[in-house]
Amino acid sequence: MRIEMKTLKPLIVLLLVFVAGMAVGTIGTRLVTRRIIREALVHPEKVREKIQRDLVRRLKLNAEQRKKVDAIMLQTQDKLKDLRQKNQPEFFQIMSNAQAEISATLTPEQRELFQQYRQENRRFLQPR
Repeated sequence: MRIEMKTLKPLIVLLLVFVAGMAVGTIGTRLVTRRIIREALVHPEKVREKIQRDLVRRLKLNAEQRKKVDAIMLQTQDKLKDLRQKNQPEFFQIMSNAQAEISATLTPEQRELFQQYRQENRRFLQPR
């Protein structure tokens, strides 16, 4: 059974559009996710504010509850900041050791690529 070119062309076009849509969707999702994570790392107070807005809207908090939730969220943010600062040196020592171990297993060419990778992702891998 022979498929005619009239039938095959639309199928190929449809397949190409589908594949292109998947590629654009994947890349777009990755870019948006990276931006959101970067924003959360640089401005953790915005995460707190968004959570508070969501809680106020979804739970229909009254003014007194809003004040209490705000105080709890601020206190929690401060505690988490202290915890990060306290554990950050150990975290980065562990990361540094892991990177050294990975580097030791690589060929010179791979080591160079790994160094580039580390440079591209340094905002996530280095202390602030």
